[in-house]
Amino acid sequence: MTSTGMLGLRDSLDSQGHLVEFKISDGRDLYTLMSLIARLVGLLPDALLSFTAKLLGIFMFDVLRLRRRLILKNITTAFPELPRQKAVDLGRKSTVHLVTTFLELFWVWRRSMDERFSIMQPEILEAALKRGQGVYILCTHTGNFEVLATALGKRFAKVTSPVKRIGASTGVNRFIAENRARQGIDAIVRKKKGEGFLAIRAALQENRIVGFMMDQARPGEPRVPLFGKPAKTNTSLGAIWDRCPAPLVPAYCERVGFARHVIHILPEIAFPPSQDAEADILNRAKACNTIVEDIVRRCPEQYWWVHDRWK
Repeated sequence: MTSTGMLGLRDSLDSQGHLVEFKISDGRDLYTLMSLIARLVGLLPDALLSFTAKLLGIFMFDVLRLRRRLILKNITTAFPELPRQKAVDLGRKSTVHLVTTFLELFWVWRRSMDERFSIMQPEILEAALKRGQGVYILCTHTGNFEVLATALGKRFAKVTSPVKRIGASTGVNRFIAENRARQGIDAIVRKKKGEGFLAIRAALQENRIVGFMMDQARPGEPRVPLFGKPAKTNTSLGAIWDRCPAPLVPAYCERVGFARHVIHILPEIAFPPSQDAEADILNRAKACNTIVEDIVRRCPEQYWWVHDRWK
């Protein structure tokens, strides 16, 4: 006998009505569950959510030790001079910020970030947009990078961003996609070859902002120095820039409280002059990695050290 609960969860019962199997039937169930959690989180005060994130982060890092070894390996690769205990402290703080970001993604489901962020040096991005070519934003997994896109979209121009699917779960992907849409982010999930490029070109032609995460790499990408060590590096921006040149402005998000952020806009960078198409792409990747290093050094405790760039 099978019954369906209010969340669409399938409970398999024996003839006496005892539960013998329990599983989520499909992505809709997970989406509904995540939506309900988001509604609850949105009702809770900032102080409680911040405290909860701290407890969960410490529990994950020190008790469950989830990806702790990788986090510490990455930190010591980037900062070999850092004493062991300081590296551990940095890894713990980073994990707390990681958990905080996820709680904020639930929080924003029913709340607004409109009065929750400030922008430093907005004139840099304003000047770049005045050229009418659109703007590439070079960003990293620092602080709540979703807030970065939200803030720039609300203050300057609509943000388009090529993104990956979160995973195989349609429920998780639907929740994330709807959350981004609520915040005004036009996220491009490429379904076939060339689709992403066409969307990026269209966005630039409309003088919009295109965000590029430069601290992750796709399989098969070349290794380019990062903190002095060869690391798999995203070269797609350097390749696309040849066909769609536009101002390139780095930016990152710094958390100053739960769901409260400062957006830092950094001076525009220029790619080295073109000499050789293949060499240009690598040189541009090197220039981007230099910016990534600078951003990470500014806010190391809020960086996502869970990505295995040096594997």
